[in-house]
Amino acid sequence: MDAGAFVEIGRVARTHGLVGEVSVIMTVDLPVSRLVGLEVWFVPPPAGIRTSRIESIRRGPKGPLFTFEGIADISMAEQLRERTVLARSVDLPEVAEEFDAVGYRLVDESRGDIGEVVDVIVTGANDVWVVDGPYGEVLVPDIDDVVGEIDDENGTISVKLLPGLLDAE
Repeated sequence: MDAGAFVEIGRVARTHGLVGEVSVIMTVDLPVSRLVGLEVWFVPPPAGIRTSRIESIRRGPKGPLFTFEGIADISMAEQLRERTVLARSVDLPEVAEEFDAVGYRLVDESRGDIGEVVDVIVTGANDVWVVDGPYGEVLVPDIDDVVGEIDDENGTISVKLLPGLLDAE
């Protein structure tokens, strides 16, 4: 068997409740919500439970709580304690690489050069770029209505600033 065929996604730490939920300590940096439906293997396999699918995942007090298909009560869940959870690497969800705008110059379609992105503020809804340039410090939201073409070769980003973003307006 190809050693790269499987990836460890976590380890079952403990049971939670009476209906088969378990707390899993994640060992991969993947959004857990994208793992629902994934076929997994338990190593070493407990008696009668070699493979399953992730039925649901929810936030727990000490990390994500997983429900696996076929694990319906605490006694079955107890058999999974301290087991490693594996998945086929080809089945894992693709995670888009995050874009780092720091160092890019913003060019507005009507105002021209706005300045260089010097920092990124991460918010719950969207990132906000801190831009330093001829208009002073400008906060530009990283949203589809504002951000246009990204030119990696020239290090520029075309934007269409919303009214009120510049102090001069």
